[in-house]
Amino acid sequence: MGRVARLESDTGYYHVIARGNNKEMIFRHPLEKQYFLGELQNRVDEGDISILSYCVMDNHIHLLINADLDLMAEALKRTNIKFAMRYNTKYDRVGHVFQGRYKSEVINTDQYLLGVIRYIHNNPVKAEIVSEAGDYKWSSYKAYIGKKDSLINPEELEMIMDMFNGSTKLFEQFHLEEDMIEFLEIKEDLERQREERAKRILDNYCNKYGVKDIEQLYDNRNVIEEIVIELIQLTKLSHRRVAEIVGINRGRVHNIARKL
Repeated sequence: MGRVARLESDTGYYHVIARGNNKEMIFRHPLEKQYFLGELQNRVDEGDISILSYCVMDNHIHLLINADLDLMAEALKRTNIKFAMRYNTKYDRVGHVFQGRYKSEVINTDQYLLGVIRYIHNNPVKAEIVSEAGDYKWSSYKAYIGKKDSLINPEELEMIMDMFNGSTKLFEQFHLEEDMIEFLEIKEDLERQREERAKRILDNYCNKYGVKDIEQLYDNRNVIEEIVIELIQLTKLSHRRVAEIVGINRGRVHNIARKL
């Protein structure tokens, strides 16, 4: 089977993710992160891509790029190959370093563009590596609050900050808001985020009705139905998993889902 053709963005903006092969921690050490960002800087200097946001985690990277689709593909291919050659030589290994091709999603609205920037910067927070996005060294967050970062296109940065009226305070506050939609992510992290969102939803209902656990709301049919609908719509968990979380049978969840 041939490779599926990538979707082309009408705006030229793409959210890109690449991960280590077999879930390996290929960016575990600072030198690996520095080298990868250095290679990205070379691609930026060559004029092939423009970067709005990035975050390098231990086993994967997130990028927000503005570029022609073919030029971006070639730039990322060159970057990954150079990183892989250096990595294999350094650690005396052979084989793939990255798991297949990078994944990408198109960005066609300002709202989604801002959401992706927030999502990328908050990756280390959601992974509980740091408590605040500004505490993580290997992302572009600080570029938006005054620190120079040559990887970030200054014109793109200005455009983003104009959406916050040039206010770093509004930019920081925006990053404290919770994302209720899903962005491109590796499967394991996506499942974890869904589970965490489900827990927050249940906690919110417990707090709202002053109960310790959801079982105390079982007699309130309307509330249970409301909870199930919210879990289905906001977490995208399976009906079976929603039933397990709420503590009701799967058939009841199916019946509620039919009303959507």
